[in-house]
Amino acid sequence: MPYDNYPQAATNNAKRALKHRDENGSDCGTAVGWQRANQLASRETISHDTVVRTYSFLSRAKVYDTGSYTDADGNEVCGSVMYDAWGGDAMLEWAKKTVNEMEEKQLPTEIERRTYKLELRAMPEGRTVEGYAAIFNASTDLGGYDEEIAEGAFDGADDTDVVALFNHDPNFPLARTSNGTLELEVDGKGLRYRFEAPDTTFGNDLLKMIRSGIISQSSFAFTIRKDTWTYYENGRKPKRRIDQVDVLYDVSPVTYPAYKQTSVTARALQAQSTPQGVADKDFPQLLADILQLNKQKA
Repeated sequence: MPYDNYPQAATNNAKRALKHRDENGSDCGTAVGWQRANQLASRETISHDTVVRTYSFLSRAKVYDTGSYTDADGNEVCGSVMYDAWGGDAMLEWAKKTVNEMEEKQLPTEIERRTYKLELRAMPEGRTVEGYAAIFNASTDLGGYDEEIAEGAFDGADDTDVVALFNHDPNFPLARTSNGTLELEVDGKGLRYRFEAPDTTFGNDLLKMIRSGIISQSSFAFTIRKDTWTYYENGRKPKRRIDQVDVLYDVSPVTYPAYKQTSVTARALQAQSTPQGVADKDFPQLLADILQLNKQKA
């Protein structure tokens, strides 16, 4: 759900922070923080996910805001600068209210996808297709951060009605767990799936493309119940560990790896709008401003 009704005062705060940077130069913040300032200053439409991230940042960064961009010695106060860059008090109050409304309406969590190129095959005889939709403890480069799936991540996940789709497209169903045509198994390597390709045009085409190697990757769509972020101070990219999957939606033989795309294009089942220039791969930098402020305060 897109939002463009945030307060004008939040826009003014962002403009003030940008003006300070342009006139005085600034070593504060991260690229994401200044992107957020530009979004608010231009009154761009922001997504459901961006509202949540903004509230998360502002609620933590509030303690570093002194109300002034410089201290008594004339030193820049990054806490105040970046707090305004994200919209300041006006944005915090609005974001808190909006997030509470989201929770009351029980808006769905964004569905994510991950793709792996390994062991997708169709048996030379018969119509069996099998492969791994996910693998454990394998670091995957998602652009702005690395990610791995922990063993046990699928324990307790809701997999009561998982569908096998071609390219995550609901117009091309292949099998599903609820009618017994799709088998899922978690072993020491990861999440394995198996089904008999349907005797349909796209089922027959899929078998030919897998056997010829044209289709060689598997993907799965899911939501997350719990994850853990690890940040490093030596410039190394952060790491995200998926500890628990909440709902497993589909497993799919796919043509392209979806994880290289941005939030909106890589998460198929959500009608969300991502502001121009802000990709989901920037998410790990959400707390980077706060980490910088912590160092400054120390």
